[in-house]
Amino acid sequence: MSRARLTRRLAMPPAAVFAVAATALGLAACAPLARISAAELPEGLSARVQQGRLDIEAHRLVVRIENDGDAPVTVERLEVVSPTLAPGMVRGEPFEVGAGDALQIRLPLSASECGTEDGPGSEPPTPEATILLDVETAAGASSGELTADDPHGTIARVANSECLAESVEQVAAIEMPEHLRSTGSGTERRAFIDVQVVPASSGDGSFVIDRVYGTTLLNAEGGVDWPLGTEVTVGGEPITITLPVRPARCDAHAIADDKRGTILPFEIRTGDGREGRLDRSSGDTLKAELYAYYGERCALQ
Repeated sequence: MSRARLTRRLAMPPAAVFAVAATALGLAACAPLARISAAELPEGLSARVQQGRLDIEAHRLVVRIENDGDAPVTVERLEVVSPTLAPGMVRGEPFEVGAGDALQIRLPLSASECGTEDGPGSEPPTPEATILLDVETAAGASSGELTADDPHGTIARVANSECLAESVEQVAAIEMPEHLRSTGSGTERRAFIDVQVVPASSGDGSFVIDRVYGTTLLNAEGGVDWPLGTEVTVGGEPITITLPVRPARCDAHAIADDKRGTILPFEIRTGDGREGRLDRSSGDTLKAELYAYYGERCALQ
């Protein structure tokens, strides 16, 4: 896997610049250039990475910068670097973190790095994040890095989710229907989500859909989840997976407060060793029809 080379320029007197340059030229023929140590960051700075449920759907990473020091710090530039994420997660717009305060910065997630440098069979990189900072304080400018705290395993989850999706997409497309299929009316109405699985015509690979999990809004007609055990292989015939759905509860607030109730989590194992949940969102039409069905069956309309 490729890793971004991390460098920082620090202000120094001309004589020091000449000395560093001369040393680098003298060593270039026999050794790779070493990273120049960054200036020490102000005391009290720490970083944490996380995601709320809306950030997951919006494909964003939250970087929380805390300043437990005695003076405000202006962050001129922030960059997230991780061996499992492609380079490019940069915030170049300055922001200030007051003494004893904290600020959350949201950045669009870069693509996940799903390969390994040493090829198949090698150990995957450690899913961690380093936060590079250029800061200004009353004492002057400095640059450095913080190893981000990751209490919820956000970086590992992002990497697994993205790489699982990549493995699945190489085998088949999992597509939610445009419309909800239903029979009957009123509280006797019954509905079905017909998921289409369309295998790729060429290549190799396979996966198994072990189950689809119920949501805060929708459950299986005969329980909570939909156990499946459906195997999909490249070159196979298209598959229709029919999910009989019922309201998870009859509560008008469930629709009013809904954020992820029409997003179905598929539990999948791939032939290349990945496993986990892969979400599939309902389109606007299907979402509206699911809400209408929920209200009709629960006699909320």
